[in-house]
Amino acid sequence: MDKAITQTIADSTAFRQASALLLYAPTRDEVNLLPLVRLARERGIPVAFPRCDTESTTMQFYILEPSAQLIEGAYGIPEPPANAPLCEPDENALCILPALGFDLSGGRIGYGKGYYDRFLAHFSGVRMGACYATLMLKRIPVEPHDLPVATVATERGLHQCKPAEAPVETLPERERRQEPTLPRAEAASFFSAFTARARSIFRRVFTLREDDVRPLHLPPILVGVSFLLLLLTRPLLTTMADRNNETLLAILMQLLAILTPAIVYAVLRRDRLRGHLRLKLPRVEHIWFTVCMLAVMIGGGMLLGILTGGIASLEGNFTLYDSFTARTGNGWLATLLLLFAYAVLPALGEELIYRGILCAEYEGLGTGVSVVLSALFFAMLHFSFALFPTYFLLGALLACAMYTTRSIWVPILLHFFYNLFCLFGQPYLSAFYNNAASDEIFIFCVVVIALLFAAFAAGEARKIYHRYAKKNLSSNYTVHVPPKLLPRRILCAALSPAVGICLLVFLIVSIINIF
Repeated sequence: MDKAITQTIADSTAFRQASALLLYAPTRDEVNLLPLVRLARERGIPVAFPRCDTESTTMQFYILEPSAQLIEGAYGIPEPPANAPLCEPDENALCILPALGFDLSGGRIGYGKGYYDRFLAHFSGVRMGACYATLMLKRIPVEPHDLPVATVATERGLHQCKPAEAPVETLPERERRQEPTLPRAEAASFFSAFTARARSIFRRVFTLREDDVRPLHLPPILVGVSFLLLLLTRPLLTTMADRNNETLLAILMQLLAILTPAIVYAVLRRDRLRGHLRLKLPRVEHIWFTVCMLAVMIGGGMLLGILTGGIASLEGNFTLYDSFTARTGNGWLATLLLLFAYAVLPALGEELIYRGILCAEYEGLGTGVSVVLSALFFAMLHFSFALFPTYFLLGALLACAMYTTRSIWVPILLHFFYNLFCLFGQPYLSAFYNNAASDEIFIFCVVVIALLFAAFAAGEARKIYHRYAKKNLSSNYTVHVPPKLLPRRILCAALSPAVGICLLVFLIVSIINIF
């Protein structure tokens, strides 16, 4: 956790722009940030440590030269030697504060001596806290002279602190302080407060700040290239297709438009993706979870299909990218080719891009960001407004299955068996629907089955994460993002011209497909 917190600070804007680093020597159970000394010196940033004067109960920071060592000082805390030069911080200096704990507003609990409080009263630089995530509290007691920090670095990322909201007056208090007003004035006051609150929420969700995440350009470029290759190869191959070679052309299209760009991207970004593609095989205890997730995917996909396309959407043949239609062939060789073209290749190629590469690229901004954006691009891949909700749900479920099992082979298997069901399960589904006697009974049965297996899947996921906790497995591949900040993170991460191009291509092709 100390290493993760150190990296969080090293990646922050405040550290990169710091004119001086005011650090502390860790004692007791404080976060050890001493590796920042080497990183700061490599960037030419002077590093200073505090020296406490017990008589005046004041504290000053002194620069630790590269050739000097910390010595034992007041209260047994290591401090710079007596000949260390005094540090005179400016407004760009970064002071990192230790604490017993911080709260969401930046309030701090120290050890009660007040040295940092007196120093910060005359410090004009950037204040940053450092503690473990378990010591981030909702609210801690502070006094008027306590100065909050702007950010707190934990092993889960950099938390932006917000000022504590003033207590809300109760109605009797307002009645005692205000005289009765006319109904029109009350309505105007209410409307003004409502609009101000709406503007505040809009700015908080959608306003970009310097410390917000930056958009990623390479992942949507990969998606855009895949989209364009699909659109370029589709008219050529469909004109060449007939009943005898349609399956082979479907295989060729996937090799050219899906697998080839995915492999090229993975090779070019191998240093970034190494260890993040989760190529480990799933474990035996993941089998029941996988079965439950498959049932949820089938049931949820059917329900969304009925909502967007009506009960008639359950009938018809399975199509691939609205280009090739799966038709059952004669003989075992034709059946194997059909399975390879419509079940195996889509599972391998699409999961490599959308659950493997995209999730690995976006998860540094939070798993919620990676799940939503990978599902969004996955839904756009099929160029259909009617199918968009279904594939978005499927993409989100596949990403959650991968993060739960920490294996990309689980979404590959889920994708394969889901396509297998679409290929060969339609006759059985039609028979079940015809015997249900009414649409309401059929939909009720599907809803019950989907909810039942969703409960089973949630229970199995809890057991899997419990085993991770017992083994103390690291989750440093992602950062913690509070739910209220997730929309803004997703928006910031998606503000790339490549994302706009992908969205434009999806809209144009989907509209053309309607007509």
